[in-house]
Amino acid sequence: MYLKQTTLACLFALTSQGVLAQALTLKSDYPSQYQVRQGDTLWDISGKYLEQPWLWPRLWNINPQIANPHWIYPGEVLQLSWVNGEPRLGKMVQGGKRVLRLSPKSHYESKANPIPTLPLSEIGPFMQTDHIFTTQQESQGLPYILGENAGHIGMLEGATLYVQGALIPGQDYGIYRPGTVYRDKQTRELLGQEAIFVGTARAQASLPKDRSRILLTRSQREVYQGDRLIPLPAQEMLSALFVPRAAPVTTPGYVVELPSKARGGGKFDIVLINKGAREQMAPGDVLDVLRPGVRLTDKYGKVSYRELSSLYDKGFHSAGRTPLPDESIARIMLFKVYDKLSYGMILQSQDMVSTGYKVSHF
Repeated sequence: MYLKQTTLACLFALTSQGVLAQALTLKSDYPSQYQVRQGDTLWDISGKYLEQPWLWPRLWNINPQIANPHWIYPGEVLQLSWVNGEPRLGKMVQGGKRVLRLSPKSHYESKANPIPTLPLSEIGPFMQTDHIFTTQQESQGLPYILGENAGHIGMLEGATLYVQGALIPGQDYGIYRPGTVYRDKQTRELLGQEAIFVGTARAQASLPKDRSRILLTRSQREVYQGDRLIPLPAQEMLSALFVPRAAPVTTPGYVVELPSKARGGGKFDIVLINKGAREQMAPGDVLDVLRPGVRLTDKYGKVSYRELSSLYDKGFHSAGRTPLPDESIARIMLFKVYDKLSYGMILQSQDMVSTGYKVSHF
């Protein structure tokens, strides 16, 4: 799934004083010039130049060569220069005109799509069809599937279904099923409830008794009676208006889940964390992921990993033993933020990220 009309705003000033104080450190093998290719992301290009790619707004913005720094297109040539002792990356110019190397077709900036911050193939489905119920009661007030006249329990793409609730004819809807209830592992506070994406439908007609007829246009899994409907945003309304920046200072959180349900995630995998708008998180925030320090047992000076120790040693020889220090192993960037939960993408990873790993500002 691809997002249309994606625009990316490069901010002139960053909000974090800590980020402003960081030096721009170039990689030893950075290219002096780079031609933007189809499929590139801003993160990838920044990673070719910077040891800390989330600082790319400073690398690109303060550059007199860029009349409009908001868009960078495939085919453009970027060139590194130095301003007041700091590196700056801009669009290469010759004779006062910007250089484009495109073939065989002409390039029209007003119609072309700029390159995104993150791979749209990975975050696109989450941007368009992802949803989390903020309360368990939220889903109860939504329109829901009544069934179809063929009497099938599991309904698939192409079926005509009936819904309890007034829908807007011609509007596209996502179909969802309430799933896992997320609670804080320490306080048991309700963080939200998973909305399992089932498929999409288009409302066809309004019917008496507050009912609607729909066409099931896509089924990712079988649709059941009682599944809920939420209007889908139009693709042209979706955008990735975020830039990398250090996340605000807050108490550490943790990885709630990997939506892939895998045991661990690496680069470009998605994670769900227990921090959101309530903690002033926003799309573009970058956080550290820390692997918990291993717990130990110490039996008369013989140190062992706790998980490999006997039940007796775990019970009698681990109390008071300080675990090894937590270790930073990955960086994630948030791209969709709810009140108490956020989705992020793993951008750098030295090891697999697992559920329960700590996330923190850096």
